[in-house]
Amino acid sequence: MTTKDWGEQAAKQEGILLGLLTAAGYAFFTLLPDSHSLMVAWPWVLLWQAALGVPLLWFLQVLAYQRRVQPLGNGFDGVVLLLLLALAISGTFSTFPNQARWYGWALLGGIAVLYPLGAWLRTPERRWQIVRCQGYLTALVILVSLGLWLGTTIAPALLNSPQGFTPHLNPDTLELRNWAPFGHQNYVAGYLLLALPLVGLLAIEAEASEPWWRSRRFWIAVLLLGLVTLYTTFSRGGGLGLLAMVIPLSVGWLWYYRRQRRSWWGFLALAGLVVVALANNRLRRSLAALFQGGQGGELAYRWITSMVGWRMGAAHPLSGNGLGSVPLWYQHYRPGWAGREAEWIYQLHSTPVQLWAELGLWGIVVLLLGVGLLVYWAIRYRRWWLNLEQREQRLAIALSLALWGYGVLSLTDFQLDNVGIGGLFLIELTLLTTLIRTGQRQVPPERLRARWALSLVGLGLGVMTVMVVWLTPIHRAWASSSEGFLALLERPPDWNQFSEKLFHAQELAPWEPYYPLQLGWNYGQRGMMTENPAARANLLRTATVEFEKGIELSPYLEFGYSNLAWLYWQEGNFGAAIPTFAKAAQLVPAKRGNFLGLGLALIGEHQRQLATQALTLEVLRHPIFITSPAWRVAPLAPFYQPVLRAVTQRYRQLAQELPSDRPSGAYVRQVATLLGWWQGELPSDAEPLAAWLQPLANPQETTLKAPATLQVFLKAWDDPDNRRDLLASIWSGSPEQLEQMVRSMAGQPTPLDWLRSAAPAVAITYTRAGFGVNSRHIDGPQPTDFFIAIDNLPMVTLFAPLWPDNYFLPELDQALESDRQRLFIALNQRL
Repeated sequence: MTTKDWGEQAAKQEGILLGLLTAAGYAFFTLLPDSHSLMVAWPWVLLWQAALGVPLLWFLQVLAYQRRVQPLGNGFDGVVLLLLLALAISGTFSTFPNQARWYGWALLGGIAVLYPLGAWLRTPERRWQIVRCQGYLTALVILVSLGLWLGTTIAPALLNSPQGFTPHLNPDTLELRNWAPFGHQNYVAGYLLLALPLVGLLAIEAEASEPWWRSRRFWIAVLLLGLVTLYTTFSRGGGLGLLAMVIPLSVGWLWYYRRQRRSWWGFLALAGLVVVALANNRLRRSLAALFQGGQGGELAYRWITSMVGWRMGAAHPLSGNGLGSVPLWYQHYRPGWAGREAEWIYQLHSTPVQLWAELGLWGIVVLLLGVGLLVYWAIRYRRWWLNLEQREQRLAIALSLALWGYGVLSLTDFQLDNVGIGGLFLIELTLLTTLIRTGQRQVPPERLRARWALSLVGLGLGVMTVMVVWLTPIHRAWASSSEGFLALLERPPDWNQFSEKLFHAQELAPWEPYYPLQLGWNYGQRGMMTENPAARANLLRTATVEFEKGIELSPYLEFGYSNLAWLYWQEGNFGAAIPTFAKAAQLVPAKRGNFLGLGLALIGEHQRQLATQALTLEVLRHPIFITSPAWRVAPLAPFYQPVLRAVTQRYRQLAQELPSDRPSGAYVRQVATLLGWWQGELPSDAEPLAAWLQPLANPQETTLKAPATLQVFLKAWDDPDNRRDLLASIWSGSPEQLEQMVRSMAGQPTPLDWLRSAAPAVAITYTRAGFGVNSRHIDGPQPTDFFIAIDNLPMVTLFAPLWPDNYFLPELDQALESDRQRLFIALNQRL
């Protein structure tokens, strides 16, 4: 055999072509801008699924030619087997088995890459080759990240800033954080925590004779730019992971160089890392809140998702709920005290919590065993680490450091479903297990008999064939629905094309709730905009049927129930609307409009007492609604006084029950003051709102110094001739709304009387932000609620500062839970 023939044979045995295709898929989805979102859009979804199928073929090709599988060794194969068992058990018993298969396929592709890659990394030269390639990929990620962030985020902010070219870049503003290229700042931070230790290693190992693209200066520059990129994410988890890395780095550096002057340079470098981490304003606030025992906005989001994950896992501890089940179960297990915070989510923002929720005890055992093995071999380093050459010893340290830092971040986020992050995690895990195996001089296993090897390969190809057959209609449905949604973007929209493609997609993937929910919303929206009675009735009837299908497929989703309930109400089917509104209100109690809809449906069923209870609950959670002009007309007018009395009494009771030093306590006291003022009770001068409320009730008698906006309003009130011009100076709405305001003021004795009896109304529509991302489909439009809030125009604009924020008030929602349960029990008894 010639050298060429031998090389070709060796390449076949190692599956070099499939390995390169696997690497290309990993690099592509690492550099693709907004890759994590595009993974749930056509045609990118097909590409990443195909990219994760290639490692399976690579695994089977290596098995076919080499007739053996290089094990990870040292207990790590047991972790893989347990994970496969967990997938089988959770997928078998999952309430949503199709979603479990969909995500299970992706996980199998990730697991498969461990073995052929581990076999290929058998020499130090190859290990160093992949480290260097990863270093160059990291450099590209950093350049793409900074370039896209500066070009698409910071530059527009600079140009559009009212302060000229010196805007205040607030890290609390999500849109200003560095999202590129993965689509979210936490993903960027997670990738860099895994990648930067390898870049640091390349800088340490660079030799003086190397060309500039391999020189120490080059890699140091990449490392510094990487730290800058990490900072621009303003990621709390990223900062926490970086701080975690400093601990072992400090101990190791000071121990190794404890008697050398060089240790001071290391100390300065480590201090620089601490500065980069603590320069993160969001991380500092979170640490301060944590040490103070608080659960403010910085911690509430993840605390809620962790509670949901705990409840999900506790409900099915032996099997879990199955991969991909989190967004489908989430609102069912979401606590009522969560308010409007974290209403709907597709992942639980903690890797251990995610594993517990989706895989149950099996997932936790896999996690603990995997981490335990890594810790065990770190403690027993003398058995393998000392046997490696110096460069590989440093590689083992860099890999351990990267996995440690990322492990800390993983406590606050779940990112392994991202191809770029999951791919790098698997590369580093494979490298580390290979080094442990090499250090112990473990040899590959004996070859299998050809018959056994080919039988296993045949079985694997059979499983892949079955999976491809199952996946094909799903991707055809995705392609069809994408064409349908594009038809809606045409001018004019091609409604027939949309309908044909979406119904076809629903036939191809009948288990997917996204298609009937989109059909229901689009048909309902079109029906409400149609003037022809017959066409309107047909459209709304179809919308109702599709929402019913969507609820059957996803029975714990408030979006489906609330919109279906409003469709029932539109049709006059109050008997069906009542339990549907009640279910929506149980899933997300603080969502505006659900108790209002329930009250309106009960009015239609002549259940006056229950209707009063439901309307009271709506105003208790959203008190600004009591100022709405909708209370002036039927069907709400007869309920205005009973609801106002009930709400006022309940708020006074809550003001006595809730501690004044808690946000909920301060909130109820402010609202109680506003409710009293609305009924003519003026606050004392000591009240914080007195400067607002007294002038509005008696604009001629007050001597309090009014806020700037109120001063201009009072001048406009006293000067009808210049009223429009004065109000225009503080008005940010439309000219038509301003004209309505000016006309409605004529003849009103006081601003308070005007607000209560003559102020114009404004209709507010709520958009379902994140509907596509949380549904794991982003091809379709972002729906709005069928519920339209009718609010008091000046109250939600000029006088909005009067009303405190009620987004997250856990003590208030806990206090109102008993009120809600009384209503639900009464509904069950009477209906």
